[in-house]
Amino acid sequence: MKVLNEPGVLARSERFFSTPSATARGLFFYVTRVGHYYYDERYNFLDSCDVAHQDSHKNFFLAYVRSGTMYFETSQVFTAERGQVALIDCHKPHRFFTSGSAESLWIHFDGANADSFFSQIITFRGGRQTFSPVPDGRIEQEMAQIISGLRSANMSEVDCSQRIYRILCSLLFPNPQHGRMPENDAIAKAMQFIGVHLFEQLSVRRVAEAVNLSPSHFSRLFRSTTGFSPHEYIMLHRIDEAKALLQSTSLSVKEIAFRVGYRSEVNFITAFTEKTGNSPTQFRKNTL
Repeated sequence: MKVLNEPGVLARSERFFSTPSATARGLFFYVTRVGHYYYDERYNFLDSCDVAHQDSHKNFFLAYVRSGTMYFETSQVFTAERGQVALIDCHKPHRFFTSGSAESLWIHFDGANADSFFSQIITFRGGRQTFSPVPDGRIEQEMAQIISGLRSANMSEVDCSQRIYRILCSLLFPNPQHGRMPENDAIAKAMQFIGVHLFEQLSVRRVAEAVNLSPSHFSRLFRSTTGFSPHEYIMLHRIDEAKALLQSTSLSVKEIAFRVGYRSEVNFITAFTEKTGNSPTQFRKNTL
């Protein structure tokens, strides 16, 4: 529907509402309102206005800027320019505004583990709330499809949920695994190196040196690509190897601990129990 009487929002703008089903609220990601807005310098959305207190607004806000610049105030002040995405938690104080002409696609969404996704994305991105997505247009296309689906009323809640999930994954893991970027190759080589040397002492520095990266840059790149810190990846990989040995061999727990790179049986049992919910002995009994 066309937008009327919203200061700073031009007449050719569109906005649509969506009321999620009980199933969607319990299981899916879902949108509550979406829009394709054209702005002038008067646009100034404050969280003290009546709209900001409606349920359809009090969730998470994602805006893709197609032209111009949008300004945001949350716990920090930042901008999103052409081709950039801003992600906001509208449960908390916020303000959006422009200083000239701009255009954006935006969605208000919630559901499933949206709050966890939001927290992880912000953490992985070093606290930033504006991002430059990979230049393949995926996020813009997914948002445009969601808006188009609500305009024509022919998008299912499952389809909408899947599109939101893909957007969030793109923000969480911005480096595509399938790309030919040298840095992605470095992470693939690092994972291969870890697999070969899993039984040895493996520090972040050692793995980073094996792929010719500094430890700090390697750690950031590894997390943004895989979702794990290098330390966590090594530990989980060791536990996966231990599961296979517990299930397929008669090696003692101590022998398995040393086989997968632990220098202490106690440390191995503690880590295994923490990550799986069972001690190695219990795991072996439950899988026989």
